[in-house]
Amino acid sequence: MARILTGVDGLDEITRGGFVEGDSVLVAGSPGSGKTSLGMQFIYNGITKYDEPGFFITFEEFPQQIYRDALSFGWDFRRLEEEDKLKVLFTSPELMQQDIQRQEGLLPQMIREIKARRVVVDSITHLHRLTDDPGEFREMIYGVINALKREGLTSMLIRELVESEVPGSGSEEYIADSVIYLTRESVDGQRMRFLEVIKSRGTHHLAGRSLLFIHDEGVRVVPPYRSPFFRFEQAAATGHSGLDDLLGGGIPDGAFYLVEVSADIHQTLFAINFLREGLTAGDIVAVVDSGSSLPVALLDAAERLGMGSELAAAHQSQQVVVVPPEADARAALKEIRDRAQGRVKIRVFVNTMGMLEGVGRDQALRSLQVLTDALRERGAIAMATMNPEVFDSASAERLRALADGVIRVWREGAYNYLQVLKTVNSARTPVVAFLEIAEPPYFELIQY
Repeated sequence: MARILTGVDGLDEITRGGFVEGDSVLVAGSPGSGKTSLGMQFIYNGITKYDEPGFFITFEEFPQQIYRDALSFGWDFRRLEEEDKLKVLFTSPELMQQDIQRQEGLLPQMIREIKARRVVVDSITHLHRLTDDPGEFREMIYGVINALKREGLTSMLIRELVESEVPGSGSEEYIADSVIYLTRESVDGQRMRFLEVIKSRGTHHLAGRSLLFIHDEGVRVVPPYRSPFFRFEQAAATGHSGLDDLLGGGIPDGAFYLVEVSADIHQTLFAINFLREGLTAGDIVAVVDSGSSLPVALLDAAERLGMGSELAAAHQSQQVVVVPPEADARAALKEIRDRAQGRVKIRVFVNTMGMLEGVGRDQALRSLQVLTDALRERGAIAMATMNPEVFDSASAERLRALADGVIRVWREGAYNYLQVLKTVNSARTPVVAFLEIAEPPYFELIQY
């Protein structure tokens, strides 16, 4: 599908490449949320960045007011009008609604004269005063949108929200192709602006609220998620290619990644994948857990998933070794590295529950601190699983601070969810659903 870029910093990322050409985009927001500023920037960027002339229709401000507001951002609307790239029209809702639907009306003629590709209507809320009948109002909005589509325009329709209004309750939301909500909310006593795309018919968008800032050069949108700053050329796979992709390539050398798994999801799901990947790659895998042999839960999970004999054989050959939680992690990794003569990678799996049972909370945290230092010295990698409900909040926060990466896994209702919250390359992903499956890698990510 052909796309129309807004040129607004961050917005095109959220909409996965801009609006679909010819679509109607409803921008609804409370007073002061940035609706008109966003509309003006959509028109200005279209003209100056993409050679797409624009039409700005206003029901409440004279053109001189629009010129002044635009110029405060450095946008010379008056000059663009003189160059026949822009038309700012102050009119009434009655005249606009009647004229735009006439193929030979004045507005369609003016649109064709400048070969407009974009239009902003500020604001369609004024059309409400033309009728009290909901059905008639819906037909009116439908007629206006279709008339703009007929002229080949990508339209931004601005709508005012009152404080008590429930988002999604207006006829416009159902008819428009895309819907964007702008809000102002208190953050630690300071009013902040947010933008959220709640609908984009026939295309994808990033879910969630994004910060919106209005600065000297216009509007900037900051998405809540970050793609990795870079992808690792060399990193250890987690055992799930989809998860590796979210992490930007896997777990880099010297890093310690924490998987927070709620009690109602099998923690061994991630451990088995991690171990299976290590065995396939020929790595030496150190399992940090209470006791001197492989944990029963891990062996049971491996047996259930069809790799019990493989894990037992690897333990027999010392490709998988058990490191008790009271052991010196630095000395243990040095011994493994010396034995392997540096020919293979060392990956460490840590069962924090086993460490708690073996040495207690304080010693477990001290041992993990030593482990994170030793990983960097030896170029090894580690994955730990933690049930955050078992640790007190202060200890859980300390463990998150120790980790180079944090992956949160939980169940809500009938479904399982996963979100990458922290990585070495600064990735932060949207919430992703997943299903447990019988075959490797034992779970399937369901992404937008």
